Amino acid sequence: MRNIRASSILLFLASMVVPISRGAVAPDIAQKLYADVTPSLVAVQYVFQSELGRHELIVAGVVVSDEGLVMAPIAAFNPQIIPDEQMKEFKIIVPRENEDPQELDAVFQGRDERTNLAFVKTKEPQKWKSIHFDESPLQVDDPVLTVGLLPQVAGYKSYFMESRVAALLRGEEPQVLVQSGLAAVGSPVFNARGQAIGLVSFSPGQSFLLNNSAEALASIQSPARFFVPARDFLLSFQDLPTPEKPIALPWIGVPQLAGLNKDVAEAFDLKNQPAIQVGEVIHDTPAEQAGLKQGDIIVKFNGQPLERGDEVTELPNIFRRQLLRMKPGQEITLSVLRHKDEPLKDIKIKLGEQPKRANLAKRWFADDLGFAVREVVFLDTYARKLKANAKGVIVALIRPQSSAESGGLHHNDLIQSLNGEPVTDVDEFRKAYEALRMDKPKDVIVLVVLREGREDTIKIEPPQ
Repeated sequence: MRNIRASSILLFLASMVVPISRGAVAPDIAQKLYADVTPSLVAVQYVFQSELGRHELIVAGVVVSDEGLVMAPIAAFNPQIIPDEQMKEFKIIVPRENEDPQELDAVFQGRDERTNLAFVKTKEPQKWKSIHFDESPLQVDDPVLTVGLLPQVAGYKSYFMESRVAALLRGEEPQVLVQSGLAAVGSPVFNARGQAIGLVSFSPGQSFLLNNSAEALASIQSPARFFVPARDFLLSFQDLPTPEKPIALPWIGVPQLAGLNKDVAEAFDLKNQPAIQVGEVIHDTPAEQAGLKQGDIIVKFNGQPLERGDEVTELPNIFRRQLLRMKPGQEITLSVLRHKDEPLKDIKIKLGEQPKRANLAKRWFADDLGFAVREVVFLDTYARKLKANAKGVIVALIRPQSSAESGGLHHNDLIQSLNGEPVTDVDEFRKAYEALRMDKPKDVIVLVVLREGREDTIKIEPPQ
């Protein structure tokens, strides 16, 4: 059955994809681009080893250094879903025309959330042909060309797509809309001169996985229509992450920002001027220390007007994106309006470093009852309005049909005590739990948890 299914998919792909289209670009140019780019397209494979099992993920990659550095979309390494310690067994898969794909051991270099990219490098140095990206101006109706990889069931065969620029979009992430279609997510985009000018971006309805048979045809049936211009991610190549030195992200401590709608902007004499209003300012953060206050209206960033979006709701994330591209320790100046008819007030803020996040938190799995816990991080205490040094552990995962699920334990509960004893951190919770289960393996486990602002008592009956 598997062979029949694979053959069917290959026949379908053959009917949908024409390796070289005859469009605005001369066939010889298209053929040359296809031949030149194909050796620089690889697949990145790794194992997501969670408490619930082993999951193999494969995503398209682009060779960006001759020695073996490969970039891939960050969506496949989402830090909000996949803890860093659970990403294992990285490999780079090199497609070959008349042989099985070559698999090379690799090391995860890190994520760059400033540009939504991740990087993987072969353990042994290579002599590969890399792609060099350039910033290049684009205009509506310019031809754009992409070369991408078909999914695993099609042997990672490279394919060619041709389109034209339909619109240049501004917003939370600069994107270019094309008229027809592009190759799969993570494919490089070229202009008619063969310059690499962008990367096909992930968007709803698109799949970034090459080994998910249920989604294998998504990029063919519904081709991507957006790509990110190279100017938006060239920053990564100036400051690459490494295992020893991950990208340090800045912050000021203002989690809530809102773009001013037309009526409010006119009331403050800010018509046709992008502006954002400050919500909560977290105590003892760079913003509070510098004097930024709730209600301040930010009008300029380092002396320049704020970047404009297509909607006012986009303004906060445009501002955050601009901020994210700076480094902790740098000083910025925000020009704010506090009262109508008053001059702008300049506030100088020295950027701090973002607090530790959940993907880097220490974890432990109580296998017998079926739940995992992790250490408390800043976002946990902020969301619950607790002190930054609050004690306990967070429920990170619950195995379906486990004793923990039957007992009513919920994902994201903050466990404060175990059988009447306070919980401090992951290590102490593990030691106390293991000792308790060894001494009294049949006794009920009693947990006091903080859930949605109230304390609940959870009783879990161990399997007998």
